[in-house]
Amino acid sequence: MDLQTLERMTVLKLRDEALKVPDASGVRGMNKDELIRLLARAHGIDLSQSRRGGGEKTALKKQIAGLKTQIAEAIGAKRASDVKRLRRHVKHLKAETRRLAKQKPTASVAAPASAPPASS
Repeated sequence: MDLQTLERMTVLKLRDEALKVPDASGVRGMNKDELIRLLARAHGIDLSQSRRGGGEKTALKKQIAGLKTQIAEAIGAKRASDVKRLRRHVKHLKAETRRLAKQKPTASVAAPASAPPASS
């Protein structure tokens, strides 16, 4: 078993594997990252090669969620230009998350844009 195999497994399969590990407690309440760390420790797998960074992608997704609430407020206030600008920003952020997902683990990750792109 290697790290890539662990990362591709579903949470249910990871839990089944983690239940086989002696002295593992709280397996049912763990999320995927915690289960991978537990199994990697049990099998002696090096986690420094992890492809599941997620830090940048998670931050982008939180930013998208915030923008979606702003979109709902702008729709309620009937501000069409703001809705258009915010939706375009969400579109760009989603494209960035897809790029991050496809990115090689050794490549450097560009910092997410903090301000919406200029309207064109």
